[in-house]
Amino acid sequence: MYRKISQKLLAWKESPFRKPLLLQGARQVGKTFSVLEFGRNNYENVAYFNFETNTQLNATFEENIEPGYLLPILSHIAGTSIIKEKTLIIFDEVQL
Repeated sequence: MYRKISQKLLAWKESPFRKPLLLQGARQVGKTFSVLEFGRNNYENVAYFNFETNTQLNATFEENIEPGYLLPILSHIAGTSIIKEKTLIIFDEVQL
């Protein structure tokens, strides 16, 4: 399914000044679907974390937020390797 956001996500990926991306919008409009599809089409791995369905994530981030500490734990939780520049990490329902 084509969505306008696909072009913007690709521009974000290709930007040399890329920073973490925050998507906000109304509920049930396809934000998660679009980002997951983008990840599958443009990255070797996608690590998806949903704070609503995985309560262990909150405790993980309360312990330590250093990437060196978090990445191995997140990799284990996601069941996939997290490799710099090759893995898209998606945090969903972070407000919870």
